[in-house]
Amino acid sequence: MRRTLSLLLLSIVAILSISACSGVTHKITITAPPAADLCGLYVSAGGADAFGENNLKDGAVLAAKAETAIVVPAAGNYDLKLVTCDGREEVMPIAVP
Repeated sequence: MRRTLSLLLLSIVAILSISACSGVTHKITITAPPAADLCGLYVSAGGADAFGENNLKDGAVLAAKAETAIVVPAAGNYDLKLVTCDGREEVMPIAVP
């Protein structure tokens, strides 16, 4: 099961993009993989002990192939925790330029 989750989330990594517009707004854009809905998107400063609140508010679901963006306060290293609606999760480091 762990291997299946890793393979699933590797597909997310392949379609994850990071952008900074005019050096003012920094965001992480996530596209859900084709075969899984996401129920949790959490961000923390890189290496932090805890994650912030779920960026999918009020029980929202990021449907398979759908896209959303998470605004972060500044360029730097972050950890992104992705949680599928069936409870699988993985944390990946993200460098925001």
